[in-house]
Amino acid sequence: MDKNRLMNNRMTLGRLCLLASLIALISVLDMLAASYRKPANDLDIITGRSFKITGNVYGNVKSAHDIAVVSDSPELTLNFDKDIFSGYFLGVQMWRAELNAGSSLRPGKYHLKLIPPELPEIKSDDRQKLDALLSYTVNVHADIKSQRQGSLSLINRYTGVSPWFVAIAFFLMALSTGAWIFVISGKIDAEMARQGFAEIYRVSKKEGRLEVFFGLGQCHGLEAGEKMGLFNESGDLLKEIVVETIGKETSSVMVDALKIRPGFLVARMNQYSMNVS
Repeated sequence: MDKNRLMNNRMTLGRLCLLASLIALISVLDMLAASYRKPANDLDIITGRSFKITGNVYGNVKSAHDIAVVSDSPELTLNFDKDIFSGYFLGVQMWRAELNAGSSLRPGKYHLKLIPPELPEIKSDDRQKLDALLSYTVNVHADIKSQRQGSLSLINRYTGVSPWFVAIAFFLMALSTGAWIFVISGKIDAEMARQGFAEIYRVSKKEGRLEVFFGLGQCHGLEAGEKMGLFNESGDLLKEIVVETIGKETSSVMVDALKIRPGFLVARMNQYSMNVS
């Protein structure tokens, strides 16, 4: 495969990688914004369905049956598992229950409140905070479509897809295209080195001059003191340079303070062709 075709492929993959990265980032931001705007105690459910929820235990609770529940509707129930368990990360006592929305429950906003056993000597300010933790708002929807329309995530609202899934999918796409770019870049560098060319990959200031690093070295037959041409991205010759520091695969040269940046090219002067296009 020739160098120009490899470079075109790398450019196409680079654009795809950038696009996938932007979509993944937007998905993460959309997900975080939706999570920030939606309180943890704000739940969504579809009429006739149920799902499991968990919460922290407050008060002297021996079993989940010690916790009472007040609901706006007898069709909206919270059925606790009997056993209390320890949380995975902090080890706090927690309960697990199934939230059920009866098939005859009309769509709308409902409330559930958990009432633990009395907590002795609790301050009024702490009581208000505890009441907020034990109060749940349940948004009951008629179907998946209406639930999606009420989603705070724009991606989920307009596509029906979780922003988590979009973020992970496009992150993996960006990762895979990035890997292909790395492989193709290696092939381009090898082909260019074979022809006596190399891209400048680093430029640093040193003692009022610029030290230019490029990917040609002893393994490519380069020798210290060899003359090379320095070209810009358009292929225009800027000046002749002389190799000073040479390594196995990379070398460097000191030049006057020209406008040189990574992506410029160097070419061996003793090559048959000086075409750097």
